[in-house]
Amino acid sequence: MDPEVLAALIVELIESWREFLVAADEEYLRHIPEPGVFSPIQYGAHVNGMLRVAGDRVTLGREQDNPVVPIFNPPQEEWAAYNELEVEVLAAELEANARRLADMLDSLDDSEWSRTVINDRGPYGVYSFTLAGIARNAAHECHHHLLDAKGTLNADSSS
Repeated sequence: MDPEVLAALIVELIESWREFLVAADEEYLRHIPEPGVFSPIQYGAHVNGMLRVAGDRVTLGREQDNPVVPIFNPPQEEWAAYNELEVEVLAAELEANARRLADMLDSLDDSEWSRTVINDRGPYGVYSFTLAGIARNAAHECHHHLLDAKGTLNADSSS
């Protein structure tokens, strides 16, 4: 994806998140279908945190040459707390973090998209991401976790 379209795409995806969150049944939003699968509201909270972290990393990548950042992996206690969030509060935070990131992306000049951030993922290895890669990953996470939350990520399209 062309980096210049990512800011608008992220905001659009978060608008879809808001629509989903406010329309969904509370019981559905907080239901954990099986061990290792998160509830829809937990997926939304994860996307919210990921957007915040992506914005922080874009800022670091602009300010420093090859900054090293840790893996974004909230502890289990935080995942459990996500299930207690108020829907409207989460929706507002998602929108705020999406707009913050989108504003950052819109302000990047052509040369900044290729700046790198090093992600030290501990036992999972060390990876380099460009600012364009961070933005693409943010859009990807917004999209695929919305599919997770709706229960449609691996849905059989014939049914």
